[in-house]
This record gives sequence, structure tokens and C-alpha cells, in this order.
Amino acid sequence: MASLLWLAAILAAPHALHAEAGAPVRLGAGTIYLAGRVVCHQRPERSFVAAGHPLPVCARCTGIYAAVPLACLLAVALPGGRARRLWAWAGTRRGVFVAALPTAVSVVVEWITGWTDPGLRAATGAMLGFGGAGLICASLASQSERTAAALPPPLPTA
Repeated sequence: MASLLWLAAILAAPHALHAEAGAPVRLGAGTIYLAGRVVCHQRPERSFVAAGHPLPVCARCTGIYAAVPLACLLAVALPGGRARRLWAWAGTRRGVFVAALPTAVSVVVEWITGWTDPGLRAATGAMLGFGGAGLICASLASQSERTAAALPPPLPTA
């Protein structure tokens, strides 16, 4: 839920900058931009634009933050069987490494050539976000299973 709220805040913040000075919604947008500054470089040429303003985070971060709630929903909704095994693999360190490869390649290309594309940055960020969320969801699921296994059996009913 927190990841979904953060994504909504990122997408709403540029629109809120058009509110009157001192309006609570505009102050909230300023707070979102400050929070974005902590986690992102916020370079306008690497960011999507909404309402005439760059988003509070770059396109890669936007992709990461858009993928996380989707990944969490899939983790909860996927049935057992083959789909669950695929998700379990995505939630391993190897799965996160594979998900991070496109991002690493795009970073190297940007360093060498200076070329950047927000759409490509968002797509590679989404893969990274999906893999990272998979790892977090998998670790939470295994922790939940260990906790359930450690509980004493229920008392017999009379």
C-alpha cells in the first residue's frame, strides 16, 4: 500500500505545483519533491514531464516505483503451480541480478555515449523494481511460513 501511495504522490506532485502559493496541496508537492531529491538526481532531461514540470524522480525511479505495487499484487494473486515457481525464482538473488542487468547496461551506455531515453530508463527501472519487490515479497512469505511453522498446534476441541 505504501508503494502505491508513493507512486500516486509522484504522479500528482507536478499538478499540485499549479495551486496557489501557500496552499496545503502545493506544500505537499514541495515535500514530495524534497523526498524525491533524497532518492534521485532529479535531472529534468532524464525525467518524465507532467503539467509542465518534471516528475519528482527520474524516469528510471518512476519505473521502479510503478513496478513495485504491481509486483506485490502479483505475489498475492498468483495461484500455486508453475506461475508461483516463476515468481519464487524472480524473488531470488539470481532473479534480482537478472532483473538488474538491463539497468546496468543502460547506465553504461549513458556514461559512454551520453545518450538517454526516459522510456528506456523507465522500462529498465521497472524490471529492477519488479525483481527487487519479488525478493522482498519472497522473503516476507518465507518469514511468514517460518512463523506459522513455529506456532504450537491448535488445542483439540471438546
